[in-house]
Amino acid sequence: MSKWYSFLCCILLACFAGCGNGQATVNYDVIELVDVSGKITLNGQPLAGAVVSFIDEESSRMSYGITDANGGYRLSFDKQKKGVTPGSKIVKVSTATLIEGINDDGVQIDEETGETKVKEQVPPQYNTESELRADVEPGKHEFDFSLTSSAQ
Repeated sequence: MSKWYSFLCCILLACFAGCGNGQATVNYDVIELVDVSGKITLNGQPLAGAVVSFIDEESSRMSYGITDANGGYRLSFDKQKKGVTPGSKIVKVSTATLIEGINDDGVQIDEETGETKVKEQVPPQYNTESELRADVEPGKHEFDFSLTSSAQ
């Protein structure tokens, strides 16, 4: 995964979260949010510490979650609200994507290249070239994804 993809994800998430200014820039009264959670496995094992992104195919708006030790996640619209807007979503899963203030504690940066020293465990067909899709409809939903890699 390129450093630019990780950088772009961090920038987008920071902007959706209000760019860290402490003031909400989103009118939550006019945004419909659906509570979405699920479980991610890789080669039959829970995938811990992965960023799960649901990206709207029309607006490119993104909600995200971080998997726990059991591979479980719950999506956040931003730092203040849980959920995702309804609609058709591209789903991306990555162990190398960093979200400022969420999962970047203790991450080492290569001084020469500026890239993080986090190894991507998830094959490209589930992140940079994702084939995963989800159709989010009003109501509480659970989306589980069983990923496989060729290096089993």
